[in-house]
Amino acid sequence: MRYLTRQRLSETTGSTFFVGRLLQLFAAVALFFVIDVAPLHAAQLKTIHYDSSAHATVVTLELDAPVHFVRHDLPATDHLSPRCYLDLQSTQPDKMLPWQRHVGDERLENIRLGVHGKTLRIVFDLQQPLSCQVLSTPNSPMIVLQFSHQSSDGLVPEVPDASVVLDALPASTDKESAASVVQQPSVSDPFFSVEPIEDVAASQGPFLAVSTWGELQGYTAYDVDSQGAEDDDFYRFQARFGADLEKAFSQQPLHGRVTVEVDRLYYDAEAADEDTDVTLYEAYLSLNRPQWDLSVGKQRVRWGKSDQLSPLDCINPEDLRQFVTIDLEDRKEPSWLVRLRTYGKVVSFEAIVSPWFEESEIDYFDSNWALYRNLRQSILTHPALSSAARAYAGDLRVHEEKPSDSLENMSGAFRMSWQTDQADYALSYRYGWETLPTIVSFPVKNIRYDGDPETDPIALLGSAVLTDEAVEARFRRQKVVGAEWETTFDLIGFRGEVAYIDKVAFLTSELISSRHEVGQLVTGIDYTSETEWYFNVQTSWLHIFHYDKELLYFDEDTVALLGELRKSLWRGNLDIATRFNYTLSDGSSYVQPNLTLKYFPNTECELGVNIFSGDGETWLGSYDQADQVYAKLNIVF
Repeated sequence: MRYLTRQRLSETTGSTFFVGRLLQLFAAVALFFVIDVAPLHAAQLKTIHYDSSAHATVVTLELDAPVHFVRHDLPATDHLSPRCYLDLQSTQPDKMLPWQRHVGDERLENIRLGVHGKTLRIVFDLQQPLSCQVLSTPNSPMIVLQFSHQSSDGLVPEVPDASVVLDALPASTDKESAASVVQQPSVSDPFFSVEPIEDVAASQGPFLAVSTWGELQGYTAYDVDSQGAEDDDFYRFQARFGADLEKAFSQQPLHGRVTVEVDRLYYDAEAADEDTDVTLYEAYLSLNRPQWDLSVGKQRVRWGKSDQLSPLDCINPEDLRQFVTIDLEDRKEPSWLVRLRTYGKVVSFEAIVSPWFEESEIDYFDSNWALYRNLRQSILTHPALSSAARAYAGDLRVHEEKPSDSLENMSGAFRMSWQTDQADYALSYRYGWETLPTIVSFPVKNIRYDGDPETDPIALLGSAVLTDEAVEARFRRQKVVGAEWETTFDLIGFRGEVAYIDKVAFLTSELISSRHEVGQLVTGIDYTSETEWYFNVQTSWLHIFHYDKELLYFDEDTVALLGELRKSLWRGNLDIATRFNYTLSDGSSYVQPNLTLKYFPNTECELGVNIFSGDGETWLGSYDQADQVYAKLNIVF
């Protein structure tokens, strides 16, 4: 199944070769690109502001970090008005920003957002052909655009004084930093944001503003091939209620967020555990300055450049109770940590300390996505097995041994990133804990399981020795060293990451773990066309050092092709998409065609199908019984 991890590096010929190659790559990248570069880290679009005057319309995008972006102009067609759009690399919008907003002034009709992988596209639907100019300086966390008619001599008409722009920004904005990035005057009142904040003059001193929001999500799935040993129906309801705090004192912007989550899961299988949790989902404070920022609390951190599979995205644990049927971003869970980032003229640095161990959420038994799939259910429902065997299976229990909350069990990570005119790069190292368990003992001895959930329980238990033990699970230390990159060639993006992980534990035929060193490379391209077709194709290569034939689901070299195809229709109100993962090594696959409606404000409705195929002994093929149709409704307010 999924591989798990351990503490120490083994000094072997294979690992030495891989580490040597990795160090050569690091050295080549560093020597070639450490020249006149600027800072970079994954960014979030926080707010969008606009102002319209007699001469021009100016739009300001506020991000939490500088990003690479490319501007495009599209002429009018028979069915579409002229458009201007920006593609922002490694950027995600704040979840409270609406996907589409009608402006309706004499120049701008709509502003639309679209997320394609890690690229955020912002489309401006124009009322008429206009000049679209970027007014902000490079390497700024604020992007200012001006839409205006171009005069006969090619000059852009004047717009109001820059002081109007700066005074109208939310009071939490660092005015000194904003003034340094606006080359020409820009913006007035915000037209949409997470929550508009009243402007407060600096002479009024400190201020405190609090805005509240919420998110509701319902998910239901039904198996298309009903089996007696499966959970045929699955329901999940999640509700998050949050409050954002903005405080400014002596021009020091301070941001805080607190989010409470209610999470309810229901499985159709009788033995599966229903689960309702009320937790503190997020709780952090961040102090932001032009040269550095510091955040403390429960939060998410995104490392790596890949999408569905990212070995370097290892800071936060994951919720794997729905396996890969939900996006990687949605699987990640906030964790308690301290994060410091500094932005220099040459390179940027990031340091993270996690004081406590936090595990990923998994089921061990009795669901389609459990570690042991529906193995126990197949025994409980098998008519030919004795009542004693069924009772034994029903009493199987799990004992987890977790690291204590002490200073010696802290985790730490470090990342160095830099940016050239055409590309972004980063090197990282993490010394922490695996978030998934390593199985050190299984109560049923003398078995040889091939990994196929459809294996006949009678044949599996024929010579088995049943002991009065629990499934013993431990958590081990983990080291991850890696490099990541991202660049563009015209409209084609090229990105990827490579990682070395010391001791990863794989499930074996005895249903316990065997630990091995691994190296993994994930790289690929993506492309967004002028007509809003999005193509994303990635290749993954996982190499297991000192391979053991008793390992389940993985070969010594496992090569996979994964990605996404997406098309926006109806002016961004409807998306059709297909995600896919095809393992070239064993022929197993996963396909998720889906349809997403975004017509109603702050609401998304998604319908789709999860289709797994392949032999039962393969990783994706072992989920073949879990093919299902699903529906998801998401509302933010």
